[in-house]
Formats: sequence, C-alpha cells, structure tokens
Amino acid sequence: MRRITATARAAVAVVTVLAILAGCARQTSAETPVDGGDWITFQAAVTAVRGSDDPRSLLLDVTVLAGPEGCSRDPRIGTLTEENNLIYASVVHDSQLSDTFGACPTYASAVVTLTAPEPINGRRVVLNDEIWKPAGDAYERCHKTFGCDPMPANHCDPNWIYVAVDGLDVSRHSTGHVEGCDASWLVMTVPDDPVPCGADPRSGCVPAVNVRRYFMRWVEPSGWSTIATSTRSGCGTITTAEPAFPPELCAHLPSPS
Repeated sequence: MRRITATARAAVAVVTVLAILAGCARQTSAETPVDGGDWITFQAAVTAVRGSDDPRSLLLDVTVLAGPEGCSRDPRIGTLTEENNLIYASVVHDSQLSDTFGACPTYASAVVTLTAPEPINGRRVVLNDEIWKPAGDAYERCHKTFGCDPMPANHCDPNWIYVAVDGLDVSRHSTGHVEGCDASWLVMTVPDDPVPCGADPRSGCVPAVNVRRYFMRWVEPSGWSTIATSTRSGCGTITTAEPAFPPELCAHLPSPS
C-alpha cells in the first residue's frame, strides 16, 4: 500500500509541476496581457504626411507599439501652435508597457488627423521637431543637413561630402579629404578618429591616427555610397570591386596614412 501511495504522490507532484510550468508559459505569451503601470505619453514616429479633403487638415501616418493590451492607445496630436508661417505639432500616443522589455514585440500603423485653425495652404509643418514640406499631393521630410532647401546639383559639393562622412562608421570629429570626384564617383581619405587621445590629450596616450581611403558611387536620391575601402596606395581593391570605377581618380594616389 505504501508503494502505491508513494507512486500516486509522485504522479501528483509531476502533474503539479507541469501545471505550474504551463501557467508560466501562458504568462509570458505575447498574446496574454501583461500587467503594466501608469499610462505614459510618448512620441509616435511619423512615417508619411498627406493632404485631406479638409483644407485645414493633414493626415499623418504613424507607427506605434503593438502586442498585448497596454502597448499603445490613443495616437493623437498633443500640442499645436503656429509661428512664422509654420505649423508646429507634437504627435504622441500612450503606453503602459513601453518600458517592459519584450512586452510589445511588434509595431502597428495608425492615422492621426492634424487640424489647424486656418487653411494650411501649403505651409510647412514641424512634427516632433522634424520639418516636412509640400511635395505634390503629399509632404516629404526635409533633409537633416540641407533642410528644406534644394540639395546641391553638384555632387562634389562640400555638403554632400559632409553627408557621406556622417554616414561612415568613424568618429564624429572626422572629416573627409577629397582626392578625386566627378558626378558619379568619389575617392577620399577619412581618419577613423583624428583625435584618438581626446581633445585634451590624456597623459601617456600616444596618438595613432588610422586613415582609410574610401571609394564611393553616387546613388540617387540618397547620395554617396561606399563600394570599397583601402589602406594601400593607388586604386587598391576598387578595380575588382567595381571595374567601372575610373582609374584616373586613384591610380597615382599615395598610401592614405
């Protein structure tokens, strides 16, 4: 009898453990609501802006957190002001779970209506500190470097070079030295970090600046895109990476460092 009782107790224990584990699995499911705290207001990412039938309104496509209940609610215009012929608006939503790791595994799209007191009439709008300008029936986000002004037609313009360097995995202090450029191709040297010991050199630090040569192709509409890099003299690896690259831009270049 004691054997039967022990066996039964063991079976009950196994079933109990399995039930507990199953309960834990259910609690971590993405489909099960996760207990959250207070609803907190956050900015919503604006992905597109377009006109509407109302001359005072724009329709804003936004991206918000998605998953269980508590991830997001009420995407909306938070504040709205007008100044110097610009419309300023914050685009926000509320969330209980944005600070809970893994609680909101996906994203969802929503549409928010911005309505101004007066007809918009092609005015630019500043949404969450990003400015958008009219572009046909819709709006487009102004460039972070060039703003809303037309981008330079000259692809070798220093501002385009600045944008190219800004997109590289180098120090924010790095600048590009152009060695050859035409409308389609660019070769320049860029230091990984021009001040490796800091702006105020640390005691005992021996500066060693690594400089790399970048070979780039012009790609519409984003600008210069890296094809290859090299630390050797001349054209390095670009002749195999992109045979169309004009050798006259790099054939006689010395080692970059």
